[in-house]
Amino acid sequence: MSRSPTAADGRGRVRSVVPGLPRTVPGWMLRVAFAAVALPLALTAAPSGPWPVLCVVLVSLTIAMPRWRTAWLLVAVLAFSALLEPATGVSVRILGLIAGVHALHLLAAWMLAVPARARLQPAALLPGARRFLVVQVPAQAVAVAILALRQPATGGLSAIAAGIAVLALAVALGTVLLRRSRA
Repeated sequence: MSRSPTAADGRGRVRSVVPGLPRTVPGWMLRVAFAAVALPLALTAAPSGPWPVLCVVLVSLTIAMPRWRTAWLLVAVLAFSALLEPATGVSVRILGLIAGVHALHLLAAWMLAVPARARLQPAALLPGARRFLVVQVPAQAVAVAILALRQPATGGLSAIAAGIAVLALAVALGTVLLRRSRA
């Protein structure tokens, strides 16, 4: 029976030093990423009243018990609460909500698959991140176009300029993530 080579790190823990294997991160980092996306959305996308408190409770439940699938209830509450706000045309809040709920869906699915104590290779998340960008680039462009058409003529030009800027940023980030590694 052969054993893999090990070495002690600076804290006395033993870690694998198998050459060629990429670094790993703890699985609980997915929960941290979920909170980093969900809490700002919960506090800014939901209107005043009971919605922000309900969203923060749902975020806490999702992080503590991903198997309860409360993340999708959170997504529904965020989307529903956005409908309660008066239509204001193109806003960073609405565009962020579109991307944010998609990111929450993706992170929640990953949290279901990866236990908090597991080790995770970040490269394993790249296909999902690529699909996220492939969906978000046209979704953001369509959202800007639809919201710009609903906006009064006085602010339409700035909305179109903002949409073009968002699209350009998404394309720039997409080309970096979609590029194949040459390893």
